[in-house]
Amino acid sequence: MVARSIVPALTAVLVTSSFLAACAPPASAPAPTTAPSAPATAPSKPAAKATTAAPAPTPRPTGEQPRHGGIITRALARDVASFDLQREQGSDASQTIFNVYQGLVRLDPVEHQKIVPELAEKWEVSPDGKVYTFGFQKGIKWHDGKPFTVEDVKYSLERMQNPKAFKTISPRGESLLAAMGNAQTADEDTIKVTTKYPSASFLFNLASGWIAIEPKHILVAKGDMRRDSVGTGPFKLKQFNPNISLELAKYADYHIKGLPYLDGIQFYTITDGATRFAAFRTGRVKMTHVGATGLTAMEAEIVQREMADKAVVYEHDRLSRSTITFNFHRKPWDDVRVRKAVDLAIDRQAAIKIQGKGLLGSIYAAPWGMQPTEVAKLPGYRQPKDSDIAEARKLLVEAGVPTGFTTTLLSRSGTVYEPFGVVYKDQLAKIGIQAELVIVDPTTLYERFERRSFDLVSMSWAEATGDPDETLFAYYATGGSRNYGDFSNKEIDELIERQARTMDKKAREAILAEIERRSMEQVPMVISFKSIGQVGAWKEVRNFSVGSGIHAWGKLDHVWLAK
Repeated sequence: MVARSIVPALTAVLVTSSFLAACAPPASAPAPTTAPSAPATAPSKPAAKATTAAPAPTPRPTGEQPRHGGIITRALARDVASFDLQREQGSDASQTIFNVYQGLVRLDPVEHQKIVPELAEKWEVSPDGKVYTFGFQKGIKWHDGKPFTVEDVKYSLERMQNPKAFKTISPRGESLLAAMGNAQTADEDTIKVTTKYPSASFLFNLASGWIAIEPKHILVAKGDMRRDSVGTGPFKLKQFNPNISLELAKYADYHIKGLPYLDGIQFYTITDGATRFAAFRTGRVKMTHVGATGLTAMEAEIVQREMADKAVVYEHDRLSRSTITFNFHRKPWDDVRVRKAVDLAIDRQAAIKIQGKGLLGSIYAAPWGMQPTEVAKLPGYRQPKDSDIAEARKLLVEAGVPTGFTTTLLSRSGTVYEPFGVVYKDQLAKIGIQAELVIVDPTTLYERFERRSFDLVSMSWAEATGDPDETLFAYYATGGSRNYGDFSNKEIDELIERQARTMDKKAREAILAEIERRSMEQVPMVISFKSIGQVGAWKEVRNFSVGSGIHAWGKLDHVWLAK
């Protein structure tokens, strides 16, 4: 049985739900920790209706009444790098500490197109679309028992918006909060967030799981939360054993009455893919890892064929893309003809076969940009490849390298990444580009990215929201957080800024189409394909719903066990 939930996006102020497991540089793992307990208090009232968005999370119409109790078991491919969600961006962080922290708002766990309250119980947007006023209920407490305040919100937003000033790293927050001007406390229960311009995606960006509010008292005292796990979320850290397990326990003083249903979540760190799948088949874990190290296509087929009475396979848009990054500081990558030749040479369909599931796609997540049927007709995407290869060779002749040249192709280590480096190396050889494939660990890869010490990089990237703003500001804008090749184009930069300020959907789509056309002319990077992920869950796992990315369902406060 396959449960498909590739959800289309909202438009205008509320846009598509997102993320995929992202690829983050590892940090040093925190030591074994037992989280402090908060003093017991009566749970607060449930979040009230928001003034500009849907109110509470939508219940899943199963015909059953949710049950409290039980511990769900899950598999992770590696330990979470640290407990500081404002610093992390990997799928391991999103599946564990997402459950510890909260943002101002969130995506509805079932109807992923809706934005619903989380810490903020209500909000209003000014008529000019530039001032967001968030109101908070009283009585929210951090897991260490200290009261949550609007100063925590202000400090967190400013820390993510300007990480250099706070001497930290905020790979997600800085781009997601690109439109933010400032945050000011209005009173003890209210904060006003002003944007630089009316933004079509700002509220949705705030709903991203990466925009986590962390306790100011710990951030000020220690500088970060890498070894401290103190949130306001439905679960708190119980115990962490590096390379073995991480356990979350129900937070008894959670401010949303009746949640969470589960008593806890037990994560087992299982680095080997075959062993992870065996743990799922035997029932040691009831849910698989999500994202790049979720079920493979073959494993999903086994579940459907041999475990249909026990388990379900969920397919979802991972908001992830397999790419080749050029270093614009090195020749011949500053020559657009050479970049186009590479773009033509890559066989996308062959790469998808390695992944098992994937889509041809434009530079944007669905439903923005060209559809896969349109993309399949374009040079570089079409089949067979004969005409593309011939055109690529012709471009290399025009660029003055008729017999090709040698270069290096970096690839991140791991079974998820290395096969694509191999296939891209072979495909480049067909047009005379002899690439030495160099496999490096994640830390080394990101160090070389930062130093611009590379020719080409084969890499999988994932997005947090799926809105074009994130894609464009991260990969295509001058100085973008993931524009490691330092691509820069004045006209494209101006268009990126313009679409971000355009609230009318039709007008924005026209600008995005122009950006897409110009980017295909300039080839800032090669987009091979977009990934489809597969998640396995045993049938006693109820109220689980999967949409685009991970942010709508990374938190399991609404999930319950039937037995």
